[in-house]
Amino acid sequence: MSPKKMIVSILKWAGRVFGILLGILMLLVVIGIIFTPDYTKKENPAGYPVNSMEYLPLDSRTKIWISVWLPTDLQPEETVPTVIETSRYGTKWDPGWLYKVLQTYGLQPVINYDSAERFLKNGYAFVRIQSPGSGQSSGPRMAEYPPNEIDAMDVTIDWIVRQPWSNKRVGAMGGSYSGTTADVCCATMNPALKAVYSSAPDFDPYTVFRPGGLGSTEFIHTWVRMIRFMDEDNILGLMTLYEETETLPFWKKLFYKSLFKGIKRPKGKDLAVFKQAMKDHRDNQKLFEVLEEIEYKDHKLPGFDYSVEDIAMYRYKEKIEKAQVNTYTRGGWMDAEVAKGILQKYLTFLTPQKLVIGPTGHNPGNIVNLYGEKENEPSFSTAPREIYEDMFDFFDRYLKEDTDQKEKRRILYFTYGVNKWKETGTWPPEGVEEKTWYFGDTHSLKTEFPQKKDGSDRYVIDFSATTGEQNRWMTQMGLDAHYGDRREEDGKLLTYTSVPLEENLEITGSPTVTLYISSTHKDGGFHVYLEDVSPEGRVTYLTEGLLRAIHRKTKDPSQAPFVPLGVYHTFRKEDAEPLIPGEVTEIALTLLPMSNVFRKGHSIRVAIAGHDKSMKDRCHKEGVPEITFERNSVCPSRIVLPVIHNAESRPDWL
Repeated sequence: MSPKKMIVSILKWAGRVFGILLGILMLLVVIGIIFTPDYTKKENPAGYPVNSMEYLPLDSRTKIWISVWLPTDLQPEETVPTVIETSRYGTKWDPGWLYKVLQTYGLQPVINYDSAERFLKNGYAFVRIQSPGSGQSSGPRMAEYPPNEIDAMDVTIDWIVRQPWSNKRVGAMGGSYSGTTADVCCATMNPALKAVYSSAPDFDPYTVFRPGGLGSTEFIHTWVRMIRFMDEDNILGLMTLYEETETLPFWKKLFYKSLFKGIKRPKGKDLAVFKQAMKDHRDNQKLFEVLEEIEYKDHKLPGFDYSVEDIAMYRYKEKIEKAQVNTYTRGGWMDAEVAKGILQKYLTFLTPQKLVIGPTGHNPGNIVNLYGEKENEPSFSTAPREIYEDMFDFFDRYLKEDTDQKEKRRILYFTYGVNKWKETGTWPPEGVEEKTWYFGDTHSLKTEFPQKKDGSDRYVIDFSATTGEQNRWMTQMGLDAHYGDRREEDGKLLTYTSVPLEENLEITGSPTVTLYISSTHKDGGFHVYLEDVSPEGRVTYLTEGLLRAIHRKTKDPSQAPFVPLGVYHTFRKEDAEPLIPGEVTEIALTLLPMSNVFRKGHSIRVAIAGHDKSMKDRCHKEGVPEITFERNSVCPSRIVLPVIHNAESRPDWL
C-alpha cells in the first residue's frame, strides 16, 4: 500500500472511531437529559407531588414564591410536620444540559432535591420561602430583613396548616441570613410555630456591615454584587465572584451556562408573576447602593423608611418573648460577631433557648484550630453531637410529638486550650472574676497599678497591618477562618505583653479595654487584639475588639434595647463625636467573647492597631495619624479579663 493510501485509510478509520465516540457521547447526553430526576413530576403514595411551587399573595404588589417538598414515601391519610426556611438568596436553580448529564451519572448531587432530602428522609415536609422582592418573589424590596418578611412567613405557615398532609406543627430553620429569619419567625406569634433551629444568625445587622462602626468595604462590595446578580437572575455575573474577575472568556460562559440556566422558573400562569418579579428587582439597585453608604445605626437614607436599627432582631423582643418558641442556636467563636450576637440574644430574650458555641467560623464545618498551623489539624469535634443529628433530635421533640415541653435554658460552649465542651445556664459562667492588667513601661502588661504620674507610648498607624484574608470577618463570604502565627504582624503593632504565667489561666467572657489616647487627627480606627504568646515565641490570635473613634461615647447599658456584653456604644449619629487633636480622651471597648485557657509558661498579649488592611476601610482617610497611649497613674490604660481560676490543663497533643 502506498503511503498516500495508508494515510487516507488511517484518516478514514480515525474518522469512524471519532464518529462512534461522538455518537456515544451524544447518546449519553440524551440519556442524561431524559432520565434526569424531575421531582415536580413524581408523586408519593399519598398522591401528592414530591415537589411543587406556589405563589402566595402577600399584598397588592407582592406575591411570595414557595417551593414545597413532601416525603417520597408519604402514605395516604398520613400527616407530617413541616420545616420552613426563608432566604433572600436564590436557592433553587434550573440545571443546564451538562449538569443534567453529570447528575444522572452520579457526578453531581440531584439539584434542588439534595438540600431537601435530609428533611424528607427524616419524616418532614420542607418548604422554602423566597423573601419579598428577591429571587422568584415579586414586589418591592423594602430593606434587607424587611418587616414584610415576617408577614411572608406567617402567611406561609397558615397555608401549611391548611394542607391535608400537615400535622399542624411547624419549625423554622436556617443559617446566616436564613438563620436570622428563623429567629424572627417567632415574631409572627403563629401558634403553629413550635421550634426554631438557627445557625449563625445576625442579632444586630449593623455589626455585619459596620463592625465597631468601621465597616468592611471588601465584605460589603462582595455581598452586594452577589445579591444583585441573584436578583437579576444573572448566573454568569454570579460566577465572576468565584473567578475573581468581572469578565469571563467565551468558553467559560458556555461552560457555566451548560451547568446552570438560572434560578428556577415557574411554569404556566405563574410565569407571568415571575416575569413581573424580574421587573420589580430592577429597583433593587438603589438598595444595593444604600448598603454601601450606611454609616450610623439610625441612618435613614432618602427613599427608605428603615434604618439598620429598625430591622434588628431585638426590635421584636416583645413579640418573640410572648411567643415562647423553643429555640436552638448555633454559632462559632471565629465567625464575625455571631457569638456576641447569640449571647446577647440569650440574655435579651427570656425564652426557652439552647445555645451551642463551637470552635468554628461561619460555616459550622470550618473548624478553626487557633493553636495549629492548619485549620483542621489536629481535629476535634465541632459539637457535642453531630450537627444534623442534633437538629433532628431537637425538631422531633417539638414537631412530631404534641407536647408543651419547653427547652431548658443553657449554653454549651467550647473552650480553646483544653479543647473541651462546657455547659452553663448563665453568661458569663459562674465563678468568673474580673482581673485587671495595666499597660506598663517597656511594653509590659502588669497586674500592679502604675505608680508614675507620667508615661506614654507613641504609635504611628501602619496601614499595612492585617489579620489576613481569612479572618473572622471574611468567613461570612464562605472563606475558612485561619490566623496562624502572628509574631511577624505584631511587629507592625503596639503591643503589651505579660511575664510568663505561673499557672494555667482560663479567660471566659468578654474582655474590656480602656485606652487613654491623644491623636493628631479627628477620627481613627482602634483594633485591639488579645493574643497568647508561647515560650517559643508563637503568637496566637484569640479575639479582638474594634471601634471607630467618633463612636467612643458610652451609654448606660440598662438603656440599651438589648442586653449588651460590656461597654455600650449606640453608633447613632447624635452620639458621634470627633476627636480633638492633641487632647487626651478615654476610649473603652469590649472585645468579642471568648473561652480559652492560657497554659503555664505562656504570656498574655494585648496588641493594638489603627487599621486592618484586610477590611479595606481606612480611617482616618487622609494622612497618617500618630497616637499617644497614656499608661500612668492618672490615665491607666488597661484590660479587664474575665478569669476562671483552677483551669484544666491542656491535653498533651496540643
